[in-house]
Amino acid sequence: MKLVLRVCALAFCVYFLPRSLAQELQMPNDYAIDLQLGMASRPQMMKGGSEIVGTEANQVGDEVFHHLVAAGFSQPYPWKLTLVNSDFVNAGSTAGGQVYVYGGILTLIGNNKGLWAAVISHETAHTGRRHQVRVYLQQIYIQQMIAYYRARANAGDKSANWALAGFAVSSKLLLKKMEREQEHDADQQGMLLMARAGYHPDYVFALHHLLLARTGEQSKFAAFFSDHPRWETRDQRSENVYADALAEYNRLWTDPMASPGGVPPTVAFLGHPEARENKNTEMADISIPMYCRNAVEPVDVVLIFQKDNRPIQAADPKFAGKDGALVAHDKVPCSDKDDSGPGVVHVPATAVYDHDRSTKAVVVVGSQGQMIAESKPFNVHFPKQRKHK
Repeated sequence: MKLVLRVCALAFCVYFLPRSLAQELQMPNDYAIDLQLGMASRPQMMKGGSEIVGTEANQVGDEVFHHLVAAGFSQPYPWKLTLVNSDFVNAGSTAGGQVYVYGGILTLIGNNKGLWAAVISHETAHTGRRHQVRVYLQQIYIQQMIAYYRARANAGDKSANWALAGFAVSSKLLLKKMEREQEHDADQQGMLLMARAGYHPDYVFALHHLLLARTGEQSKFAAFFSDHPRWETRDQRSENVYADALAEYNRLWTDPMASPGGVPPTVAFLGHPEARENKNTEMADISIPMYCRNAVEPVDVVLIFQKDNRPIQAADPKFAGKDGALVAHDKVPCSDKDDSGPGVVHVPATAVYDHDRSTKAVVVVGSQGQMIAESKPFNVHFPKQRKHK
């Protein structure tokens, strides 16, 4: 006779067979468990903070959220976007249509509807596709299988302890695999949701770059990157689904101006800049591998120079920024990936004092007054100035 396991949690009962007898966990046809999991998770998701209500951020967030839901889901959930008064830089979701955005990210995205869509589309996809319910049922299955093997061991089955040890390892790997697959699915479905709802998929990359440029504030930003492993691989993973999302957006929104998200953002993709000491011209020639999307004019390129993590002083007032620090500005054409080459910025040796000829620099790219990309620090060496007669 086959052994059937039964578990009741949150007033919802699930019946399981051992994995060798039942290969798939069956999702319930109704949504009672979704709603109960969502309610039970709310105190944890609030993290001790209060709910932000009645602000312009609430209005913009709710508008974008409901556009996303309408573009992809029809479950009878009490769909709700909650803004939490907290410095936490993160967003999350639970079962039953519940999405949370924490106050630490609000100052970054402001009232930009495209950035809002990039923040919450991934989480909307998680709850809309019932990912949390699937994980919960898998965890219940694991608990019951452990109890099953222990019962066999207590009944004198000498092989049960070995089977339990193997199951404990394999079940953890299976759960991790499920969570990775759900992250990828939420990335893909979230970007497609954005496209269908009228938010250009390039806003995902705009958000990536905005967040990555702020990672120096580790105390605030580390949580967002740790909870969202897709950010760690930056743009490569999202590029895999970008083409499909872009095609969907272009099909549905032939006039971007008429879309809820408006015109697509300019996004810049930076490689690693390299500086060459040019003794003939007495300049540092800085090559910046870069391509852009949606750029209608040259982008602003700013080079900020530092030594020992401190700004260095400009020897030439033409290159002096705030507090006399050495800063170089330029306008650089930025084309699509297939048509682009590296931009080159030339900074004369006269801009630095001799004791600062070896320094580090960071490239900051901007468009229409907004920062859109930032490089990692790289070495720059200025040639020694010759004495001219």
